[in-house]
Amino acid sequence: MRPNSSPVSASWSKPVRLLAALVVILTVAVTAACGQDQQTLRPYTAAEGINVDIGGARGVKVRNLMILSRTEGEGFLSGTLVAADRNQLTAVSGKAIKSDGSDGAPLTATIPSSVSLGNGVLVVLTDGPPITVKSADLQAGLLADVTLEFNPAGSVTLRVPVVNADEPPYATITPAASATPTPVG
Repeated sequence: MRPNSSPVSASWSKPVRLLAALVVILTVAVTAACGQDQQTLRPYTAAEGINVDIGGARGVKVRNLMILSRTEGEGFLSGTLVAADRNQLTAVSGKAIKSDGSDGAPLTATIPSSVSLGNGVLVVLTDGPPITVKSADLQAGLLADVTLEFNPAGSVTLRVPVVNADEPPYATITPAASATPTPVG
């Protein structure tokens, strides 16, 4: 025994050291587990739609693209487009995806006119004439493959959600009226 130590303190020193070591190990483990997977450390879309960049740095950025639907079988595109250089959305096509994941009926898209982009100006699709889509298999809560064709950036096919447009915050979104739409796709 050490000087000035009692048999009681000597018998407690080993369990206290083990407990202290266990606390240190648990503290390190909890800190490592909790601090490594924070949502802010990974990029993510804080909305229901899909994001994509087309055509590189001088191409088109598509943000929060989705189909809003108030009636089974039809809907309209919602999203934001921006391009640094001149570009145009010239066509929309695609197909609905059934609940079992198989391909559904093709989309019939109606785009009133090409959507002009450029000079870094944001274009909100629902601020203009609606780009409508129809398919016998289009249904809120499911998905659709949507192909966007841009000139000159090119085309891209995205799997986008079909969202119930009667649910908040989408219930107030109504596309602007159109003149004479032109069917495409």
